[in-house]
Amino acid sequence: MILSFLIPTKNRPDDLEANILAISNLNLKGIDYEILVLDDGSTKDYTSVVSGYKFVEYYKNESSLGISSVRNKLANLANGKYLIFLDDDVQIDKKLNLSVLFELFESNTKLALIAFNITAILSPDYYINSESNTVNLNQKSVKQIPFNKYHTYFDSSLTKNVNYVSYFIGAAFACRKSLFDKNINFDELFLWGNEELDFSYNIIRHNYELIFHPEFKANHFPRKSVIDDNDNNLNSLNLFIANRILTAYKNLSLLYAISYIFIWTIYYLLVSIIKFRLKDWFVGIKLGIRKSIQSRRNPLSKKHMLYLKNNFGRIFY
Repeated sequence: MILSFLIPTKNRPDDLEANILAISNLNLKGIDYEILVLDDGSTKDYTSVVSGYKFVEYYKNESSLGISSVRNKLANLANGKYLIFLDDDVQIDKKLNLSVLFELFESNTKLALIAFNITAILSPDYYINSESNTVNLNQKSVKQIPFNKYHTYFDSSLTKNVNYVSYFIGAAFACRKSLFDKNINFDELFLWGNEELDFSYNIIRHNYELIFHPEFKANHFPRKSVIDDNDNNLNSLNLFIANRILTAYKNLSLLYAISYIFIWTIYYLLVSIIKFRLKDWFVGIKLGIRKSIQSRRNPLSKKHMLYLKNNFGRIFY
């Protein structure tokens, strides 16, 4: 099998259906593929979606394990040589040329991952037309791409050309199945947030490359984070703080790690003060220290740091 579409989901059956419909609108003629869905302990009913799309393989965790665990499990279940990961609230562009995607991987054995050109729809208003098998939408949007704003400000062509990059946005991306076979996985200490950056560092550490491709497009309809619905005192704010600390501790040399942790902890301190959520800041700091102790420090080498510097990497912050 050449291709697996992998969709993590939790409590978003309607979004998942729109996602599956968008995949079915791709030109898949002659392509041996599968669609796998892993439900991370939803409390909402998925029966109508699962029963309506017999070609989709549906799995469910008894309890929520977090996005890193779900992506790793989906990769292990997959039979495809290449994997396309899509968050449940994403709709892939119907014009995506899968032949080009396969060619890119086949022509460069060092290419591990392709970052998609993602448009986040911040004020989504869409509905599914089941008769015509289409999704209609109105939109206000921003780009979710692996470049900082100052990069695109000074060079607007970045978003229009294929470029080597140092990270990706997890809502939509393609990678080789063989990464997971070689134990290049998502670190499951990252329950939610920043797991893509850590995974990118892991790819680079193993001498692989990432690219951004402007023609591989997807629309993202960001919903309220599912992590905020958990009853474990964890939320998107304290997890972001913890995971920034963990990312720097694991992957960056001392100077860069200190800079990275200082900038982000001060930034989130200000956010916490403004939002009257200082408790979350302290929870995040303590959790970040605890996770760092549980992890193994393995800073990127000078060679790999050079890759980051040359390819829009996140180093100081």
